[in-house]
Amino acid sequence: MRPDIIAEVIFMVAILLNIISLIIFGIILKRLLNLIGGRGIWIFPILGSIFLIAVAGFHIYRMVFYFPLLSVAGPGDLFDLIIGSLGLARIESFLFLGAGLFPLIGGILYYSASSK
Repeated sequence: MRPDIIAEVIFMVAILLNIISLIIFGIILKRLLNLIGGRGIWIFPILGSIFLIAVAGFHIYRMVFYFPLLSVAGPGDLFDLIIGSLGLARIESFLFLGAGLFPLIGGILYYSASSK
């Protein structure tokens, strides 16, 4: 199995841009919270960006370790490699969920704090 290098580069650039935008969102939220006297909500987008960094790490590990082995694996090793790769894909999915939920929770908390 060979990964599509161009697609993987585009994926990593998209992850990097999302990380940068979440960090900027957290910084802006921190400044806005100073105006209304709120605290701590700005950490949620930063946590989302940390989750995205973990997603990128797991994804790179899976592409570097599992995909080359899947292309040369024999019938005895193939099942274990597929199960391992799918296990990492499951972890990636949960990290993506956290990367989406934390900024959403931060935005909802900020909205409720600023509308009082």
